[in-house]
Amino acid sequence: YYANGEFAPARFDHVGLVATHPNDGQCGTTCKRVTDSAASGTALSSGQKTYNGAIGVDNDTLSVKTMLEWAEEKNMATGLVATSTVTHATPASFAAHVDYRKKEWQIAEQFAETEVDVILGGGKKFWPDSLIAAYESRGGQYINNIDAPLEPGKRLLGLFADNALPPVNEGREPSTSEMARLALSKLEESPNGYFVMIEESQVDWGGHSNSAEYIQGEIASLNELVDFALDYQIEHPEVLVVLTADHECGGVSVHDSKDSGLDIRFTSDYHSANFVPIWATGPGSEVFDAFMDNTEIGKQLIEYVKNR
Repeated sequence: YYANGEFAPARFDHVGLVATHPNDGQCGTTCKRVTDSAASGTALSSGQKTYNGAIGVDNDTLSVKTMLEWAEEKNMATGLVATSTVTHATPASFAAHVDYRKKEWQIAEQFAETEVDVILGGGKKFWPDSLIAAYESRGGQYINNIDAPLEPGKRLLGLFADNALPPVNEGREPSTSEMARLALSKLEESPNGYFVMIEESQVDWGGHSNSAEYIQGEIASLNELVDFALDYQIEHPEVLVVLTADHECGGVSVHDSKDSGLDIRFTSDYHSANFVPIWATGPGSEVFDAFMDNTEIGKQLIEYVKNR
């Protein structure tokens, strides 16, 4: 808001506030109030609390059904886009079920067996050639260049870096908006609608690094992505667009510096339990104009998919 000019989220019709804590331990003894991306991602995807590190499973490590899986059951097209590895905690929480987030090799194996129509981001190192061959044998297309010609009717896996994509301030290519545009061009072909989760993953990493420059670049990218998504929504008014965060990171605060610039300060190099905003526009968006637990987001979106 203070560093990147026009603030794209101001264009949303509804705004609310979200609590993000995990279900991890008993309060009074080992209770944790600060979530990680796996627990919060699972809360967003399934509407269920779980422990830190859990990917699509509950406290007993039993699989929980995600909104992406509900969408597939309704014959909707589905997609995942991230600037991290595509097997990182948040995207993984929508389409995989493992007891610990660091098992990215296992998550990739599960992804290769899913019916997710579009997967775009980084993380080629978790996809050996044999796994990509297996993915292609099941009717998928693999690309490593966003401008590669696409084969009609095939599911799409795009891995554009061995690890995560580069930070914006180090020259990210492709941009998040370019990946979103590609994903939507594929998903909107579905006659039954679609669900897509797009994550500007590295805002979080700027908080971990206590780097205002890193955060500013990633938020500029997010700002561009939000403008793209809301412009798209104007052209497709039947689309619901929801923007939120799985958690805050760094305990960031903004102060004036002596040269009229910004003095960005941090209380931590990890996540905090601070509330995060939620914005929404489109059919059903008014339910997010409230204070809520992150599980309510998952529950509301699952109901939206089930009742469409």
